[in-house]
Amino acid sequence: MKIAFMASDAVAIPAIEAVLECPKTGLACIVSNPDKPKGRGGKTTPNDVSAWAISKNIPLLRPEKSPDAEVVETLKKMGVECVVVMAYGKMLREEFLNFAPLGCLNLHGSVLPELRGASPIETAIAIGKTSTGVSLMRVAKKMDAGDVCDVIETPISPRETGESLRKKIALDAARLLSRNFGAIESRALKFAPQDEAAATYSRKILKPDFYLDFSKPADELDRRVRAFGCGIISLGGEIFKIGEAVCEGSQANETPGKISEIGRDFLRIACGKGSLKVLKIQAPCAKMLDAAQFLNGRRLEAGAVCASFENEKLLK
Repeated sequence: MKIAFMASDAVAIPAIEAVLECPKTGLACIVSNPDKPKGRGGKTTPNDVSAWAISKNIPLLRPEKSPDAEVVETLKKMGVECVVVMAYGKMLREEFLNFAPLGCLNLHGSVLPELRGASPIETAIAIGKTSTGVSLMRVAKKMDAGDVCDVIETPISPRETGESLRKKIALDAARLLSRNFGAIESRALKFAPQDEAAATYSRKILKPDFYLDFSKPADELDRRVRAFGCGIISLGGEIFKIGEAVCEGSQANETPGKISEIGRDFLRIACGKGSLKVLKIQAPCAKMLDAAQFLNGRRLEAGAVCASFENEKLLK
């Protein structure tokens, strides 16, 4: 069974490897997105999946836009029987969805219909879910709305980060796809429609989402830092990144955003409810440091107040 795998994000690589390693499947090619400028120098660089494909000498297609009739013809000539999509990043045209005899399937990083959309993994942590998962579904014209044939649930640990959950989801996606190879080939997949009334949508995470609103409860800010990899604060006109923090219990009669305590190896910042104990912090144009190292080289005053930034809702 020849499979074309469409992906751009590293979370898909274990599932692609599952196709490559299974003796009953053949990886015809990777379809990914074009190289983009990265870093301060703006050097054009392949995404993680493209780089992986190049390192493995796997045929790689990188159409500028959503794959068109020309790409379909190329895949037909390769003998592609099934298309699998995960974290590709473009909507697919109807002509593309229907050409493969064994269908076009998507691995999505949530238990559908919850958390459709662009950032299901990070959003699951940020909104406080205790579990999520991976769904194998038929691709439809509407985003992540296709019928679902199989799901693996994935627990979210109390101190889960976006990075650690992505690793779990990546491995579970590979396991989910592998256990369905036989059913895909024999056309035995059994699909069930999603409950549209229960659908939620996770939008794309943008830079303003990293800025912290200290009027919010400390546990919400703790989750946001873990989900996105950092939080951003503004103090005295300077921008700092918080790399690790934990929420603590109630702190009465403190202005939200106020640095209420500076310890040897932490900062404590008052929130709308509770406080945020900052353990790692990064100054502009510097490295992320443990709070002890940071405070050893920079003097901060207790009582200073961090600005608060209103955040857009993560769920549409």
